[in-house]
Amino acid sequence: MKRPRSDRRTLPADYLQPLVRALADPSTLAAVRREELEAVAFQLALYFGVRRDPETASALGGVYDRLVEERAVDDRGAFVDELSAAVRGGATTVLALLPVLQRERDAGVARAAASAFATLMPAEGGDPLAGPRALRALLDHAEPEGVRAGLVGALLALGDRRLEPLLDGAWRSLPAAAASALLALPRTWASLLEAEWLLHWMEDAEPSTFAALAVSLANLAADGGGRVLELERELPSPRGPAAGGRGDAVTILREWSTRQLGERLAPRWHDLARRAGAPGAMAAVFEAWGVRG
Repeated sequence: MKRPRSDRRTLPADYLQPLVRALADPSTLAAVRREELEAVAFQLALYFGVRRDPETASALGGVYDRLVEERAVDDRGAFVDELSAAVRGGATTVLALLPVLQRERDAGVARAAASAFATLMPAEGGDPLAGPRALRALLDHAEPEGVRAGLVGALLALGDRRLEPLLDGAWRSLPAAAASALLALPRTWASLLEAEWLLHWMEDAEPSTFAALAVSLANLAADGGGRVLELERELPSPRGPAAGGRGDAVTILREWSTRQLGERLAPRWHDLARRAGAPGAMAAVFEAWGVRG
């Protein structure tokens, strides 16, 4: 569904205030038709991103709660894609994505919103990592497990090793269901950041989580298509029509084959297998990374 374009040059600053006031009445919210939910949420999100007022936040939150309950994951994913495009085009700010990062239940949808938030948030005080830092701060207060998984998943998906301090210990903010949702998220590449982060988590993991982490680490080798990358991403991403496409710019600083990185990390893996008493769980890791068990 195409959303009406937002034109901040001609629309009055309070053009949606009547709708915001009306949605304070639960009966008005209940009367919004299911097929209209995305369009209403989209306009409210654009509006909130500019106004940042609690009344609009409340109205938008109510509409998004219904969106989560009544619309499919694919529909919500398309909603996030369109909203991210509106932020990238300058129609609103990254704050328009906050309801998704507070109320979503699906880790994949939350990750998409979090990735847009992290890459499109303007630098503050010359800090290019302002967006990722804001994501990490959100993790400390997030309640839905899908959101927690999505926030961590977005930081990992950026692949930028400068984010390592932000991710350190982040697994401790993930309940079991959130950890499972995170490990199930698809990947687009294998990064050195994620390979080492999974290893750090395994070194700190409870026995109940260890086997699932070993599977994820083994899968990472296959997901990378035989190579592992050390990356640096342009942050914040270029915005506006001149950027073209998604505007993401990624520099490959260094590249290894899975076997090369496996040989580098193998001593730690062997030590981990001995200390964890789980040589069987690590067997798949050794095989996937091409090192001797």
